[in-house]
Amino acid sequence: MRTCYLLLLALGSVIFLSGCSDLGFYWQAASGHLDLLNRKQDIRELLDSPDTSPKLKRKLKLVENVRAFAVSQMALPENEGYTGYVDLGRSYVTMVVTASPELELKAHKWCFWFVGCQEYRGYFDEGDARLYAEEMEQQQLDVSVGPVTAYSTLGWLNKPWLPSYFSDPVLSTFIHRRDADLIAVLIHEMAHQVVFVNNDTSFNESFAVFVEQEGLRQFLIQSSNSDFFDGDGKEIYQWYLNARKDRKLFQKLIKTTYDKMKILFASELSVADKLRNKQVLYDQLHENYEIDKKEFKVLSYDNWFAKNLNNTHLLGVQRYQSRVEQFAHLFEKQGRKWSQFFEAVIELAKVSDKERKQQLELLN
Repeated sequence: MRTCYLLLLALGSVIFLSGCSDLGFYWQAASGHLDLLNRKQDIRELLDSPDTSPKLKRKLKLVENVRAFAVSQMALPENEGYTGYVDLGRSYVTMVVTASPELELKAHKWCFWFVGCQEYRGYFDEGDARLYAEEMEQQQLDVSVGPVTAYSTLGWLNKPWLPSYFSDPVLSTFIHRRDADLIAVLIHEMAHQVVFVNNDTSFNESFAVFVEQEGLRQFLIQSSNSDFFDGDGKEIYQWYLNARKDRKLFQKLIKTTYDKMKILFASELSVADKLRNKQVLYDQLHENYEIDKKEFKVLSYDNWFAKNLNNTHLLGVQRYQSRVEQFAHLFEKQGRKWSQFFEAVIELAKVSDKERKQQLELLN
């Protein structure tokens, strides 16, 4: 009863501060998250239970080892987060709507109470997400709807003074992926607990992507001979290295089109000509992928290119990758020491957007 009371009290505050027009959105967000928490099972109990399948036990044991490594070796926050497990029974946890003007590479932003403005809007129900996307399309925007397999409450619900009931759980939507992907997702979400900057999605996500990549690399090297992997740890690390090369090749393809699109949108051409040439650039991107596809060693982007591509897809890649190299340089500058690196990132988070971008650019 107290749990529901606290949630409803928080929801009431959100409604009061944001206006009744957002009531439906905030209600689905709160009720969806509450449903998720109500289904959470303690990982330790699942590991001790004879009813838990060997496959799930191995994955849960891997989660425990990654958490322990992230806390002891990477100085990530130690709390009750990811000590519980939820089987969602579907392939996504939320469906995210993103939008952009047709002739601008600028993400549409939604502003929320407490977390500021974000470049995406999430729904626990796919039907709700697609219905909202249709409304956005009527505003002559490029719009896309995509699945998300993990999300974080950014540490706010993992506080030591809160009951463990509220802590972020491990989800079935990502636990059954390849071991390397599972490790990366878990470290990524834990990284979001270190720092979060309102209104700067690119900073937040690029930071978490760097932490996941370096953390995964360190964990696989240290644990290459461990028996909790499904196979040889060195083979998993080699797969990770190949996947990293594939991702860089994919990002290069996207960046080339992104740069050409920026030039097109800034040109003096008519709107009709811009829209026509925009489609030409997306067609060329498809063709270039087909030409380069044989270069990809372990990853396939066929499903990504099967979409009806628009500006939101280019922005989605940039959102997660645009500043990763800058954070890598900052990590090196801090002597590759995680605690010092996190302190430097937290200091960056305190300055203005303009100053933060300038300091990051100096790291290139």
